[in-house]
Amino acid sequence: MKFCPKCGGAMVPRVEAGKRYLVCVRCGYKEEAGSKDVAHYKGVEKAKEKVLTTKTVSRLQTKKMSKEELESIKEEYYEFVLDQMGEYGE
Repeated sequence: MKFCPKCGGAMVPRVEAGKRYLVCVRCGYKEEAGSKDVAHYKGVEKAKEKVLTTKTVSRLQTKKMSKEELESIKEEYYEFVLDQMGEYGE
């Protein structure tokens, strides 16, 4: 991992106009990157399935929802938690 010479933020690889750059996530400083610079970075896939967290459920409670909708969301969340506990508890 490389850090920004200006602010010390992490530099991440980006491709712009067919060229590879390392760009600071804090200040936006940019420098051209060679294959050696980006070789140790690995790609990350975004999750395909969206999982409700307690924060999401709490935020949804502040919106105007019917009791049935809220109960449905809670039930999905509890099922997910119980499934995860079963997978890791065995």
